[in-house]
Amino acid sequence: MHQITLAIPDNLYNHVHRLAQASRKPVEKILLTALHTSLPSLEGLPADMIRYLTDLENRDTHELGEVLSETVPREQQEMMESFLHRNQLGILTGPEKEHLASLQQAADRIMLRKARAAVLLRFRGERLPTLAELRRRSCGK
Repeated sequence: MHQITLAIPDNLYNHVHRLAQASRKPVEKILLTALHTSLPSLEGLPADMIRYLTDLENRDTHELGEVLSETVPREQQEMMESFLHRNQLGILTGPEKEHLASLQQAADRIMLRKARAAVLLRFRGERLPTLAELRRRSCGK
């Protein structure tokens, strides 16, 4: 454990202090909880996923913004939709189920990467683009 001294602006301290009083917890605990929730831990994830996500920490703001624009390729989305429909009908074969699982895992990796990039940008004090801005970016590619 590391101990630090931190100067907090009055308006932020007052807000945290009110939260601490309302929850009957020390200010330090409220601040630690805020830090934990603002930069979620990667504990419990597979080692390759941790490496995949921690790589983002070394990216600059522009690169993180680009990650937010990443999408699952249209062809993969359509294939997943087809497999999911066939699965609902109960006609998905074993190999197709495996392929669906692999497509879902790839989509999950993209979504986790985007979520982590968003958290890192916010942690750096950057504004996140709106959904409309992200759509415009992805259409412009």
